[in-house]
Amino acid sequence: MATPLAPARPAVAGGTPREREVIAAFSEVTTEAITATRLEDLLALVGQKLCDLLGVSRCSVYLRQDDGRFRGGAGWCGEAGNISAAVQAQEAGIPGDAFSREVIRSAAPVLISDVPNDPRPHRRTMEHWGVRAMLGVPLVFDGEVIGLVFVDNVAQEHTYTDDDVSLAELFGRLAALFIRQALQASRLAAQAEELDRQKRTLEYLADVHARLTGAVLEGADIRAVVGLLSDLAGAPVALLDEDLAVLTWTAPAPLRSGPPVLGDRARERPVLRAALAELSAARPSTVLEPSSALGLGRRHVVCRLIVEGRPSGYLTVVEAGRALGDLDTKLAERGATVLALQVLSERRQIEAEGQARDDFLSDLLHSHRDVAHLARRGVPFGIDLTEPHVLVRIAVDGGEGHLHASVARRLVVADLAARLGTDEAPATTLPGAVVVLVRLGDGAGVSHPDEVRAHIAAVADAVLPRVHVRGGVVSAVCREPEDFPRAHRELREVEELARSFGWSRRVVTLDELGLFRVVVASGRVREAVRFADELVRPVREHDGADGALLATWRAFLAAEARVQRAAADLGVHENTVRYRLGRIREITGKDPASLDTLLAARAAFQILELAGWFRDAG
Repeated sequence: MATPLAPARPAVAGGTPREREVIAAFSEVTTEAITATRLEDLLALVGQKLCDLLGVSRCSVYLRQDDGRFRGGAGWCGEAGNISAAVQAQEAGIPGDAFSREVIRSAAPVLISDVPNDPRPHRRTMEHWGVRAMLGVPLVFDGEVIGLVFVDNVAQEHTYTDDDVSLAELFGRLAALFIRQALQASRLAAQAEELDRQKRTLEYLADVHARLTGAVLEGADIRAVVGLLSDLAGAPVALLDEDLAVLTWTAPAPLRSGPPVLGDRARERPVLRAALAELSAARPSTVLEPSSALGLGRRHVVCRLIVEGRPSGYLTVVEAGRALGDLDTKLAERGATVLALQVLSERRQIEAEGQARDDFLSDLLHSHRDVAHLARRGVPFGIDLTEPHVLVRIAVDGGEGHLHASVARRLVVADLAARLGTDEAPATTLPGAVVVLVRLGDGAGVSHPDEVRAHIAAVADAVLPRVHVRGGVVSAVCREPEDFPRAHRELREVEELARSFGWSRRVVTLDELGLFRVVVASGRVREAVRFADELVRPVREHDGADGALLATWRAFLAAEARVQRAAADLGVHENTVRYRLGRIREITGKDPASLDTLLAARAAFQILELAGWFRDAG
């Protein structure tokens, strides 16, 4: 049963001996309140002194939190010593704990002499601690209960007198004063510590920003910036593209076991995709915890790179060797910002260099500058005009439904560079065409226009799924700056003529066109086509279904009038070739082996091939 409590009596200078004991006890509490570095130690001392005054062996102290709940703060026991850890795991005033609620509501001591038979205490807690009789004392400051102190004898009965209760109430009011001051000091210390931590964080991040921007200003590229971030974080750092593939990465030497690759299965997990989809300029980072749902074995700090308002990949810091914290997230966000600016800068630089190179090629092709100036301008682009080069003009379809010419150019030069094993060749885009400047000689991968033609034909086939290539022309070798404008005019004339004939993806060299180049230069193309048709048509009309006569005539021309070689190319006997050439002589009235007929026939077949005559016949 609860024991009636006498009103508290204030402590005065000439009070009772027990009141003077309270004052003496608080001399030690005062010293602790001034010198203690931890609030927990002060609370444990307050509880211990109250136990000494009341002649009991155990106490527990609870403090009111900002949310109104009373959480365990400290505890002491005569047999076990400091029991604060066990008390801090508990809470007073929870459902089923009417005892604590009564102390809080009344703001006065409450005594329960027979705990096992009283319904107010929390049953399981009392049984756990073996409580027989307990006194609950409120810590009251300025009319508000800021804490609770509970005292008892471990597993023993104890009788509390009215004087004990009054003494405990007096002690509680004095203790509340010290504890309130200690709480304020603790909060101020925590605020000061937080301010100091924030100051150190800001100083650290300012230093990080200065080091990152300084490195960029000194010329560091993206890979170097990623390396610097890894050194600052002391952890692996990777730059990923939009598909989460690693673009570049680095890690401190002891942690460099391999790139932090996200497997294909992890990339496709909806949970991971959903987490990354939430990233934006307003929420630039997230922490991905290790989980089977995400497919991650380690914690990742992931930051979104935003370049010109568009997503442009991710920066990730991977946990290794130590736990990642808030500072790592801020470091990653600063790094992502600098990297985004670096990506934008490199893009602008590439675009500027590309534009400058396009301007140089345009001037070279159209002879807008003097020779010496052009030669000097080519040096920064790795173009030595004293070395042999050829121009390649590749006709491509543009307009609706087709890739932009600049995209076609990138595909063409990238594929050609891969085939030649060299850097990408200078190129420019013109309406309906891509013009590429290809160097010949050692280290260039090609040494003759015919080799260039073969590679360009392969490039045209490779890019065909994305670029509709109509055909290509390779110029003669250019050895002086003055050669390029003339070569470009010839390429343009041949390409325009081929387009009018419906050229079908053939790639030729100007050298192989032979006399046809003269025809093109004369401007009498229609007459040339009519001449070629008149020369060849009689043979075509008398030829069999297999076209053997025309095939033999063309093979004979390609073999430079050698019967034996033509027979080998056709896979027939030499006499068969001689017989067919005799038939051609009978039909046309011209000797296929004579010089005049050889020259005329060669030009005729070139004209008709370009016009698609043989393609239509087939």
